[in-house]
Amino acid sequence: MCNQLPEQQMYVFNEQFKQQWYSFLEQKAIYELGLTPTPTRVFLTRFKYDNWQKSIREIWQEADVNSRDSFVRQLTDIFKGLKPSCPDIGRGAKKFPIAKRCLLNEFKSIYCPDLNKNTSNKLENSMVEFFEATRQECYEKIEDPAALIRIKAPAKMGKSRLLYSVLNYTKKQQYNAIHVNLLQIERNKLNNINSFLRWFCAYLSHALKLNLELDNSWRNAESSMQSSTWYLEDILEQCEQPLLLGLDEVDRLLNYPNISQDFFALLRTWHEESKNNELWEKLRLVVVYSTEDFGTLDINRSPFNVGLPVKLESIKRSKLVELANFYGVDLLDKKVDRLMTMLGGHPYLVDRFLSHLSANELGIEKLLQQATTNGGIYDSYLRHHLANLKSNSQLTEIFVRVLDSTQPVQVDTLLGYQLYRMGLIKWSQNNTVVPSCELFRQYFLPRLKPSQ
Repeated sequence: MCNQLPEQQMYVFNEQFKQQWYSFLEQKAIYELGLTPTPTRVFLTRFKYDNWQKSIREIWQEADVNSRDSFVRQLTDIFKGLKPSCPDIGRGAKKFPIAKRCLLNEFKSIYCPDLNKNTSNKLENSMVEFFEATRQECYEKIEDPAALIRIKAPAKMGKSRLLYSVLNYTKKQQYNAIHVNLLQIERNKLNNINSFLRWFCAYLSHALKLNLELDNSWRNAESSMQSSTWYLEDILEQCEQPLLLGLDEVDRLLNYPNISQDFFALLRTWHEESKNNELWEKLRLVVVYSTEDFGTLDINRSPFNVGLPVKLESIKRSKLVELANFYGVDLLDKKVDRLMTMLGGHPYLVDRFLSHLSANELGIEKLLQQATTNGGIYDSYLRHHLANLKSNSQLTEIFVRVLDSTQPVQVDTLLGYQLYRMGLIKWSQNNTVVPSCELFRQYFLPRLKPSQ
């Protein structure tokens, strides 16, 4: 796919390229840019190969963003986030082609091992070792017939990275492994359960390169749920090895009760069938989500109370030291304590901080000081949270109370789960919460607390 030809001839834009390019973009958004779900959709949609030549209007409609202006604002922030690794991005109208060229060069260094054999895993190696016990538990579980794993944690805690590890592990075992990221589905496919399930089945068939006629399953069925079950059964019959479906960002469907009620019930049905049917036992499921607030969803007709629960926690002090060693950073005990206080063991914050610390001459204190300012290493990540908080006065009010208190604060459960899902708080005892880390207190409090 890659060679030493000039840039315009460097890539063969086939299906392999598209799949690897999209995977690269996902990891870039999650692990380096620190984008939250909506900016992630904007980033993935704008840079998806099939959209390179489309108009902004076509792309923002596909990205499931409220307005064109909102899409453009999100994209402007994304370009700012890319600027440190792509300094040629300026104020003109050529931001996209410049950013695309920078991303393609980085993509080439990762997916062309003949050019750089040491970078093929550079986006995933650093943090994955710090969930080693959890990772091994997932590896063992996924080999069981009818396995179901549900990975839950707030944003940027390593859920998707763990899912990628499980997918890669099963591929090495010759499984059929499919990553389904619900962020990438177009909004018009979420109008009703029939449109969604047809998209879902077509996605699976395309990913496995199967020539199955979708309409055959839909023609004689009484419902789309029955149709998709028949279709998945046809897929399983063609799979000699187990089929793993890694369902990422399933929280998004909770905003569409007309979809989520039936789809989650369907997943539960497939899981139960896989425990009793030799054909269906080839199906393995991994479900990734951030919340325990399921609204009106019937939890007993869903995958959220069965299978192996995996809850990702903050990094412990000893693991932070190991991660620092990975980056070649030797930390004294006082500095370790300082980082634990400021960053709270938050995997994304810790990983990004140590990565920057190892790459420049700034000391820990200087880098921490800059981290709480506009333009710091977490600027894009923190500004997206700030915008979301400011758009919700109730959420802002309760978060300010949490930040402004030296003791755990009692909060409304639903609002608490929203803050928890964003990764901004930790649950304490008796339904009380505390900020996830001191960094959030120092950054958000002066920007959210009303002036006296």
